[in-house]
Amino acid sequence: MTADAWFPIASGEPASSAARVSVAIANWNGAAHIGRCLDALYSQTVPPAEVVVVDNGSTDGSPDLIASAYPSVRLIRMERNEGVCRGYNLAIAGTTCPTILILNTDVFLNRDFLCRALASLESDSRIGSVAAQVRDARTTEVLYRGLFLRPWIGVSSGRGDSHPRFAFGGSGSVMLCRREMLDDVAVDGEVLDDAYFAYLEDIDLAWRAQLRGWSCLYDPRASALHIGSASMGERIRVIEKPAFFQRHIWKNRYLLVLANASPLEMIVLAPWLLGFELLTWPYLLFRLPSRLPTFLLAHIDVVRLSRGLLQKRRFVTSRRLLRAGGILRFFRFWGWR
Repeated sequence: MTADAWFPIASGEPASSAARVSVAIANWNGAAHIGRCLDALYSQTVPPAEVVVVDNGSTDGSPDLIASAYPSVRLIRMERNEGVCRGYNLAIAGTTCPTILILNTDVFLNRDFLCRALASLESDSRIGSVAAQVRDARTTEVLYRGLFLRPWIGVSSGRGDSHPRFAFGGSGSVMLCRREMLDDVAVDGEVLDDAYFAYLEDIDLAWRAQLRGWSCLYDPRASALHIGSASMGERIRVIEKPAFFQRHIWKNRYLLVLANASPLEMIVLAPWLLGFELLTWPYLLFRLPSRLPTFLLAHIDVVRLSRGLLQKRRFVTSRRLLRAGGILRFFRFWGWR
């Protein structure tokens, strides 16, 4: 079955509306939107059984806001920001249900989101996650219809149709996951790789899931609004983000390939990755020279993390079920195809 194949699912309530769903949220200075996020969550036609929020050392008063206004939330406070991945790993570990919604603080679910997403997840036992239709909260423009990849390790949205389709993965901002899948793809107990700190960790998770034979189904009926990079002043483009986060993004692109790609996939992607390097160095030199040290440090980080990276690669490779080269069907080399 191709990545773009339609997948018919029943309409209406999920197979069991009593299906228990845990929600895992990592918060970092999310006071501006966390109230709206939780209000939308608790207004669901199929409400969650539990909500676990890990606060990554916020300084904007959001932990106290959550504790006072939403006493049913289990709040875990960290002394400092240990990263998105660490936050979500702790939140997921603190949940108990067989289905887990990974949710950002600046995402607002449509009222029937969980009902729709659960119906999709329960439609086939090999569906490990459901990707939402994610819309811009300001313009309602569709941002993501499931995720696909670009060969220089960029992200592409799926095609714009009204049918559920298989995708590479879902946006980490809002994704319903089967706990069995998360447990199956975890490496040393980590669902999300702590080495990523922030950004592209959802792509790494999706890659590992595909290698283990788990599918991701995009369901356009499971819709949500998303602010995007709210904790960083809505600076969405990589080039606009603070140097600290740019360093992680640039580093994580290579961690993705080196940990998960087969030799055949590396050979196919190598010209595109080289082209990215040849274009980025002069761009930074002449347009953003202050970011050149950040770009260099990102490469040094890859070398620094190489030992753990090789251990992860051996583990992922030893458990791979997808044939070598199989992941390439999720890459968009030219246009949509």
